[in-house]
Amino acid sequence: MIPTITKNYQNVVISTGNIINNELGQRKSNEELYDGLKITLHNNPNSESVVVEIDKRHGRVLCATQELNSRLTENGRNEISIGAKIFLNKYSTECINQAVEALLNILNVTHVDNVVLAYHPNASTVASATTLATTAQSPCSEVNESGSSTSVSDAANSWSARNGEQGIEELKLLYKCLEKYALKEQIKQLGIADLDAKTLAELYKSAEVVPTIAQVNLATCCVVPAELHEFCRDHELVLNTHSDPELLLAEEQFACLAPGYTIDWSLRYQVHVRCRSVLTAKGYIVGASQSSNDN
Repeated sequence: MIPTITKNYQNVVISTGNIINNELGQRKSNEELYDGLKITLHNNPNSESVVVEIDKRHGRVLCATQELNSRLTENGRNEISIGAKIFLNKYSTECINQAVEALLNILNVTHVDNVVLAYHPNASTVASATTLATTAQSPCSEVNESGSSTSVSDAANSWSARNGEQGIEELKLLYKCLEKYALKEQIKQLGIADLDAKTLAELYKSAEVVPTIAQVNLATCCVVPAELHEFCRDHELVLNTHSDPELLLAEEQFACLAPGYTIDWSLRYQVHVRCRSVLTAKGYIVGASQSSNDN
């Protein structure tokens, strides 16, 4: 599988298919992604349990597409909710467009219900697997209304402090790319991850389609800051917690799976049956490229 990719494509899109069937869907996100890609890229071509196809026209490696499509169509479109989260660690509006187009195309849908953007141009790897495991076992989503800061990260570690004015301007431009899809009703709701109250307020003020979802990382913030909670409450944003690392997969890990390639973007999608809130499908899609010098 790997030689075929490396020889023919400078840019590839890799879909893990529905990882619930591979018993990977209840683990930490970085583990799910790594193992899902490993199964997709290093499977035995003669294996009947894992069906991988190469879409030569678009440079795509797709795992178990038929099974995924059956999961998506076993209920009516109005009976399921499709949500996605885009992970981006470099500024690129093209990557946002590629991610959304791949999501719609691979899932073969005209729209998704929500997309959350996690943009970390200066990604921290401080949140170790141990930290993530601890917070996952003891979620602390309660808000400290008094604003006392026993478990709240220092202001110096906030999104705006770490990424500066340039990062905020880049974030606004990336968000505008998502707004285009929202205005065409290809994305019904937009969300944003890991922002402090100051940055969220600035993004909200500049947005044409305002975010309705905000996510807070449990690995860095066990008690939701009062300012962020108040902003979300006053502007009717749904405030959720998560434990995704800022860097979903390290370059050296991906290099072992697809030598010569680096990840440009990644996303996770989840499909729920609305009336029962049952998770029926979950998977990852990754966009990767190799430098022209490597061809």
